[in-house]
Amino acid sequence: MTDFSQLDVFQKPESVAVIGATERTGAWGSFIMQGLLSGGFPGRIVPVNQRGGTVYGLRAYKDLRDYEGTVDLAVLTIPEVSVEAAIGACAEKGVRGITIVTAGFAETSPEGAKKQTAITALARSKGIRLVGPNVSGTFNLHARFVAAAPRSRHLKISPLAATCQGGYAIYDLMASAAARGMGVGRFVHTGNETDLTVTDFLEYYGQDPEVQGVAMYLETIRDGRRFFETARRVTRVKPVVVYKGGRTPGSARAARSHTGALAGSAAVFSGLFRQAGVVVSPTMELLFPLAHALIERPPMKGRRVGIVTMGGSWGVALADSLEEAGLVVTELGPRTQARLREVGMPEHASTRNPVDIGASGLYFDAGVMTGVGRAVLESGDVDGLILHGVGRPGLIGEDTPDPIRGITETEKEIVRAYAAMEKEFGLPVIVAGRYTPWESQVVFDLNQEGYRIMDRLDETAQTLALMHQRWQDLNGRA
Repeated sequence: MTDFSQLDVFQKPESVAVIGATERTGAWGSFIMQGLLSGGFPGRIVPVNQRGGTVYGLRAYKDLRDYEGTVDLAVLTIPEVSVEAAIGACAEKGVRGITIVTAGFAETSPEGAKKQTAITALARSKGIRLVGPNVSGTFNLHARFVAAAPRSRHLKISPLAATCQGGYAIYDLMASAAARGMGVGRFVHTGNETDLTVTDFLEYYGQDPEVQGVAMYLETIRDGRRFFETARRVTRVKPVVVYKGGRTPGSARAARSHTGALAGSAAVFSGLFRQAGVVVSPTMELLFPLAHALIERPPMKGRRVGIVTMGGSWGVALADSLEEAGLVVTELGPRTQARLREVGMPEHASTRNPVDIGASGLYFDAGVMTGVGRAVLESGDVDGLILHGVGRPGLIGEDTPDPIRGITETEKEIVRAYAAMEKEFGLPVIVAGRYTPWESQVVFDLNQEGYRIMDRLDETAQTLALMHQRWQDLNGRA
């Protein structure tokens, strides 16, 4: 069992030393300093470098031991040849944890692996816990602690935590998620995992009542039995979503040079993840949207999906994606179809499922649109609903005509109504469209309000299918 107090230092330190601090553009010592300062870290920041002077207005020390106060966490952004000496200085100073950003260890060569073994032994002998080496940092937005790459400044706070063996690509995903109104509140990049591993932080986040779900990017699992035992415990109380890299020979080679990981059998990992209740994301891009869906939406208790669409072809394609993912686009019952006629669907429009609003010309009537959704959700014919086609193309500018502005507001009203019905009926309602937040003002505005608008048919279907898998796993385990 992990001593969680030892991991607190990487998520809520009271003082941080940046060894290798600098103002040089593009340097990690600058990135980490910028993250701490722009994130509003409330504790003490201690820059350390060979020249002294000041770094971003703070006094810099030539040696950490020259600083008179206490230091909880040190972040090393120095050449690998200097890391061992820096750990020794940290030990003399009473530092409890060290994040080693520096690369050039086991991920590079046998000689690098020997260096990694040496620094690990030194830290262990001094009672210091290590994250890394070869990492991009850690953050806890809830504590205003950001010792990470600069893109982390653009994130949105949320009850989702992430622990990953990869770094910068994950920041890309988090930045993209932020534009869609999603965020990651706590993050640790474990890198080469010479000491602390993803398993330690999975267990740590699992016992934290403020964390509602955990997202993970993995290339290997170094402590397999413990990982799966931990995952099985954690997934009983909160979802764990994993994207597993290194599944093919080519990506496995890339993983070895990236984090020094031995990737392992994809089939074996897949089976073990399922047994442990872990949800496996089929793509990296879906990792955070899927995790958000699992912590935010009602459970998908069955396989039946209703579709309300703005175009028949989109409905056909979405039905294909859903059934290929293992779900069922069931025909709505006679009573439900009659009810759809009563709320405003004309005789020539399809009400069988998909419900084709596009043919009726009623999309911009918020009352009818809400009535259609209510009729499907209260029917008992479906376990979840997809509203597809939201979001006119184009962004709103000063010269945008008033009619277009009015349509935009009507679309927002419709989505808000469907979100309210999701809560009312306790069934998942996914809203999807054809455009990203950068292509549609409606999609951008709704995402910023917290309404998730998906823009790919396959990912929409996969999300509902994996939500159903999560429900099955929870209800099929002792």
